[in-house]
Amino acid sequence: MKNKKAAIVILFNPTLKQISALVTTLKKQCDFVILVDNTPSGVQRSVDISTFSDNVIYDDLNENMGIAYAQNHGFFKAIELGCDIFFTFDQDSSIEDNYISKMYSEYQEINKCTKKIAALGPLIINERNNKKYDREINLGKEVINGVYQVESIISSGALIPLNALKYIGLNKSEWFIDLVDIEWCYRARHLGWSVLSTINVNLQHHLGQTDVNVMGKVSFAKCSPFRLYYVYRNWLLSNREIAFPLKYKIKKMFVMPCKFIIYTFSDNGFIRLKFMLKGIGDGLKGVTGPYR
Repeated sequence: MKNKKAAIVILFNPTLKQISALVTTLKKQCDFVILVDNTPSGVQRSVDISTFSDNVIYDDLNENMGIAYAQNHGFFKAIELGCDIFFTFDQDSSIEDNYISKMYSEYQEINKCTKKIAALGPLIINERNNKKYDREINLGKEVINGVYQVESIISSGALIPLNALKYIGLNKSEWFIDLVDIEWCYRARHLGWSVLSTINVNLQHHLGQTDVNVMGKVSFAKCSPFRLYYVYRNWLLSNREIAFPLKYKIKKMFVMPCKFIIYTFSDNGFIRLKFMLKGIGDGLKGVTGPYR
């Protein structure tokens, strides 16, 4: 039986150029393209529904429900349409004309030797500096040629089969944004499923706003001050989750305070500090949902 493929793209105040390029590429490769718009009501939409073909579905949530909820909404819609292979994208993802077929071919090849595949991710290339986001791959174990078993992947460009989603469950919508994809991957692995990444397929993606280099050796993507609320809150929430391994929790106990100092003394330091402290406070209290 032929698998039906759906691309789920989460939008948040996107530009027309972003949507047009991605949708034009995806609608030729998938059975359905599902656009879930998280843009709050009152903000002018850049989406022109009249230009879409029949296999492009646009769902406007009319408020920012968070990426976790929006992706879950997209999954439900794709299942209603009879799809059993899902691809998740952000609006700033950039793919090649044969991206879907290449990822699906990789999945079929791996499926011959590994049945419990939770998700397969591409090799992420940071659009800003053209650097490979391959830390997880470098630490992973090669399963077949160019495909590695990893701890986690980011959601952009990921292939997720329906059977995995049914067993593992949906995203934690109460986490809203940040660590949502990582939590899902750790939950999958905790339940005995494999999270994989291939170096045979690339995806251009915009990671963070800018890059921070520490002593010329370590670099990480710097997000907006507001996003730091979720970064620090959800880090503390992750410590309560059994699926997150002890080594991850110990590592973050060192990394997060270091980043706290770096963020405090970077641009907009006072605003960043305010959001981080609010996130830490809410994380310790177990507060979930959107920022309040």
